[in-house]
Amino acid sequence: MPAMLDLRRTLAALVAVAMSAALIVFSFIISDTATTQMTAAARASVGNADVVVLPEQGGELSEAAASTIAAAPGVAGVRSYSEGTIWIDRMGDSGGTEFTYVLDVPPLSGGTRLVEGRLPEKEGEIAVSPSVARQDVAVGSAIALKEDRAGTHTAATVVGVIAPGPEITRWDAGEQYIFATADERAALGLSTAPAALYVTGSAGTSTQDLMDSVSQTLHANGLGASVYTASDIVMMRASNMGDMNSTTQMLLQLLGPVCAVVAGIVIATTFSTLLARQARQTGLLRCIGAGRTQVFGSVLRSALATGLVGSIIGSLLGVALASLVARSGLVEGLEAHYLTVNRQTMVLSVVLSTAVTLAAVLRPARQATRVSPLVALTGQVADERTLSRRRMGTAAAGVVVALIGLGITWLSIWAQVVIYTALGAVLMVLGVLAGLPLIVVGGARLVERLGGGARRPVLQLAARNLARNPGRAAATTASLLVTVTVGATLLAGLISLNASMNAIIAANAPVDIRVDGIATADDAAALAARVEQADGVEKATVIPALEAGITPSADDVDEITVSAVDTAAAAPVVRSDKSLEGLDDDTLVLSREYRLEEGAAVTLTGSRGSRELTVHLAEGGLGPVVSPAVASQLAGDEPTALSLWVRTVGDGTDTSVVTAVRDALQRPELVVSSSATERAGLSSEVNRIVTIIVAVLAFTLLITLSGLANTTDVSVLERFREIGVLRATGVQRGQVRSLFITEAVLTSLLGGVLGAVMGTVFGMAALVAVFGLDAADSLVLQVPWLGLAGILVASATIGVLAALRPAGRAAAVVPLSALAQE
Repeated sequence: MPAMLDLRRTLAALVAVAMSAALIVFSFIISDTATTQMTAAARASVGNADVVVLPEQGGELSEAAASTIAAAPGVAGVRSYSEGTIWIDRMGDSGGTEFTYVLDVPPLSGGTRLVEGRLPEKEGEIAVSPSVARQDVAVGSAIALKEDRAGTHTAATVVGVIAPGPEITRWDAGEQYIFATADERAALGLSTAPAALYVTGSAGTSTQDLMDSVSQTLHANGLGASVYTASDIVMMRASNMGDMNSTTQMLLQLLGPVCAVVAGIVIATTFSTLLARQARQTGLLRCIGAGRTQVFGSVLRSALATGLVGSIIGSLLGVALASLVARSGLVEGLEAHYLTVNRQTMVLSVVLSTAVTLAAVLRPARQATRVSPLVALTGQVADERTLSRRRMGTAAAGVVVALIGLGITWLSIWAQVVIYTALGAVLMVLGVLAGLPLIVVGGARLVERLGGGARRPVLQLAARNLARNPGRAAATTASLLVTVTVGATLLAGLISLNASMNAIIAANAPVDIRVDGIATADDAAALAARVEQADGVEKATVIPALEAGITPSADDVDEITVSAVDTAAAAPVVRSDKSLEGLDDDTLVLSREYRLEEGAAVTLTGSRGSRELTVHLAEGGLGPVVSPAVASQLAGDEPTALSLWVRTVGDGTDTSVVTAVRDALQRPELVVSSSATERAGLSSEVNRIVTIIVAVLAFTLLITLSGLANTTDVSVLERFREIGVLRATGVQRGQVRSLFITEAVLTSLLGGVLGAVMGTVFGMAALVAVFGLDAADSLVLQVPWLGLAGILVASATIGVLAALRPAGRAAAVVPLSALAQE
């Protein structure tokens, strides 16, 4: 028996399969490319070594280990790798620190290059990696470095920017690095012990023999260390390296299946509508002896051909997209020359996409086998136009399931279990999908009632048509509903997370820019006035600071720098007053980093006196803070240092204001630090993720467009006689065209509104479940009104585009020909 449907008639399903396969292949290629790049970087870090020696956990290698191993039998050479860690103090003494690796000044070879300035040559000079420089550090500026987070800082001058290659570090080259001479490393108090030893074997020595020789030599000399093969280290480093596009891969892994689900819905809808249209042909085949198995096999053959052709086209499209994205630099850190396309990826994509197609067609194929031969004789259409009792029961059960899902989603907030949120979301979506026919009828009647009745006949007739055939409208709405739900979930969660993180950053780093190192002899007021003239600065305030002894010690620190803050004077420059809550003349405000208990009694001792205070722990941000009255008791009217607190215009993400402040001060020895780094980084990451979401959802919307266009086209064919009646009774061609476009827009908006509402609920519920109710004060839940409006506009646009061609065909119907049709 020949296939019942050809590829031309299943074009919508073909497009859906191709788009789904393209996204699957794209996701696989990006993941494989990232893995290849990380493996290459890990291999470059090992160099030509055969064996790697690492310190035991919690220990460090002896400085004599390199020379000892070099004398071992079978060893041709030993390369020592030194690495320290230090903290960059972004906000002076406020505790706004960032962990950073410190490496030796590298040779400019391989992938390592000097981007700006020169190499460090002496103590007090450092070079930084681009990840440090692009934030708020420039060549010639001074930055504050701390051996530990609670310690006092020392200033170093940045003389160059070095882009590290993978051969000089064991971590991702995108991490933050400082490059310093041996003298500067010693001045920073960093250990000179090697962090790793790379051992090369002599000719003819196997890797196992070399490992045994090195292990025995270490043991014989009482040196504790672990010995690994170079290949083992490469595997470990490749798996542990920071993945430069982990967020991208996670989104693609999430949105890929969504695209496949949407494609499955479109495929099922396409075959259902076309098979319903061919019910008479199916009945004729049954009349001449075709069995149910033959009909079933005929539909599956059409689906198989559609799946294979679509998946092959989609796989080629996915390769092209991955190559384009890799070369465009859209995925940060991904290098085009590592592009990896595996044969297994292509085969797997074709298999998965074809399997999705066959699975989606199973139900329509079974429905085709149930067409009675009498259909061919009576002309009865298989698809009923009103809700049957069975469909009504299914829809009602779907509403119940949706309510259960909503209850589980609400429970997940209190239980703080994200899996419950996901389970509730899945149940709610499945329930809404099952209950869509009821929702379509209710929505159509609501539109009819609110649409102005006879004053808008096209809208009224479109709403009635939807209510008359809710099954087809529901099937068309389903794909768009899934797409919009996932997009709104990610968007609502992301926007709320961004707002919450900004609030947390504001609480922990409430000062946009801080200038430290101002001596009491300086004219601080004049400096503040110059800073306020800089572009992007809104307000600058002078804050006195003093050195004070603390008893008992805070995190093994006996002396701390405290700021004397007048809350009224500081209010115009801080973005959050959480760090100042509880500040009075009997309180020392500290961050938790100092490891003192809330309410603990401490004594501060200054040059003029002492004062016993009670510790209040704040979230961080301003460092140790006392009131001006306490500072006066400790040091009188002579603070040991001064700081400038600066607030910038806007949301504090403009990192260029730091440069403007430095230029205004013209004092390179002053430490100018900023909290704009975190804000700008977070904003950039959010924008990048939104771009990825929009790009992938565009794929699914294209799939939905093809399915909606096909369904509308079939609707025109099924209502050919009805259109003729309308035309014969005086309805103009423009009104007929508007009728079909209005139906498509109503269907699209129904899916868009339902998806937007559910997605917003899911996104916010997931965020609360992740952070927990204990963090409710720090969470800022925001409805992404602009994004949701964009989604609804896109949904309506999809409806219009999908209906343009079918609506044009409907408008061109000749009344006499339509009325003459049986």
